[in-house]
Amino acid sequence: MSRSKVLLMAVVLGVAVLVSLAGSVVLAADDIIHLHFWSGVPAENGPLAAVEKWNAMNPNIQVTYHRYVNNEEGNLRVNIAMQTGDAVDILMSHSANDYEQRVRSGLLRPLTDRLDEDYLFEKVGSGVLRWKVDGVYYALPTNVNAIFIMVNEDVLRDRGLEVPEKLTMDELRELANALKSDEFTYTYALDAGNIHGVIQHALIDVGFVGEDGKSNLGHPNVRHGLETFHKMMHEDKVMPVLAVQKATNMAPEQMFLRGELPLYQAGAWRLRMSNDLEQYPRDFRIAFAPYPYFDGHSIPGHHIEDAMSITAHCQYPDEAWEFIKWWALEGMMALALGGRVPAHADAPGAEARRLIVSGAEQTYNLESLNRTYEMENTKLIPVPPYQVLDYINQEIEKYFLGEQSIDETIDNMVEFHNRFLERQ
Repeated sequence: MSRSKVLLMAVVLGVAVLVSLAGSVVLAADDIIHLHFWSGVPAENGPLAAVEKWNAMNPNIQVTYHRYVNNEEGNLRVNIAMQTGDAVDILMSHSANDYEQRVRSGLLRPLTDRLDEDYLFEKVGSGVLRWKVDGVYYALPTNVNAIFIMVNEDVLRDRGLEVPEKLTMDELRELANALKSDEFTYTYALDAGNIHGVIQHALIDVGFVGEDGKSNLGHPNVRHGLETFHKMMHEDKVMPVLAVQKATNMAPEQMFLRGELPLYQAGAWRLRMSNDLEQYPRDFRIAFAPYPYFDGHSIPGHHIEDAMSITAHCQYPDEAWEFIKWWALEGMMALALGGRVPAHADAPGAEARRLIVSGAEQTYNLESLNRTYEMENTKLIPVPPYQVLDYINQEIEKYFLGEQSIDETIDNMVEFHNRFLERQ
């Protein structure tokens, strides 16, 4: 056989081997795999410590942590990085809408061969449904982002009131009015960017879309929720008017910690502030109550978030999956001091709840905190597409400002939503 033919056969054989290995990487026993993990959690709030622990335990699978800012610009940046093939192997999504866009853009691997819904329901709960796209899971959610009303227990006790174990929208209004005094400008507030949640809670049992494929934004609960907040703002004056809150950059979390606001609707993300007694000193004890619900309907459940995915271009998906499983069970504990509690049933959740208030235990009603975390018979709030949510925010702001009536607000939202559904 001629030398040229031998060379040609060698080249063809080499190409065949490369084709057979497409999508996988052959490693020597002592090779080190490098994975790049991106999330929106500041490194100093636990992720870096967790990654360093993993790296010490797994010398052949080394992970580098990258933080992206969890806003529109930051999410766009990480999406571009994945699209251009930059080093993103494992991605934590914090918004279901951002996550769905990544799925539909083909940026994430389906986890069909690694997860099944029975396992997810058993170990994480029904909150995983938020991360299901067209019947498929592309992520394992890892964090219980608890939602609750933070209560100045001392103020309630001084008025002879008990910390409620649960309360309806009407009971929330009654409690806010019962706490009125010259001492407080307002008695109840929530972050301005979360006010649309009242509509999500209103539709918790029926969803945003009815069986007929039409918008449910005309449901009586939607009207009741918006009218209740409107009365609390304008009639009772126990809640800041939304436009004023936004225009003045009002910070209800700081008002609460200064003792100027007895009821603050927030969640576990604020515990890092309330634990910092040096920067935010206070002389009152904080208790916790679940989010308000609509009479006869479900209580809003905690958000199951921090959904971890393997990216589509990751060359070491098996190793990435091992890291994700470890993170859900053990790595999450490093984030407890920053207010994150593992969602997985096999993780030490009770220990994590102890750690989230570490150093400030005496300043909390821990019984109410644990009761709120462990509340049963709750339900995941529905999340509409971001285009619908943006429009809802615009319309309810006009209503709370007095620029349009409740009927106009609901009619506009229903009309927009139905047009949106028709285009899908």
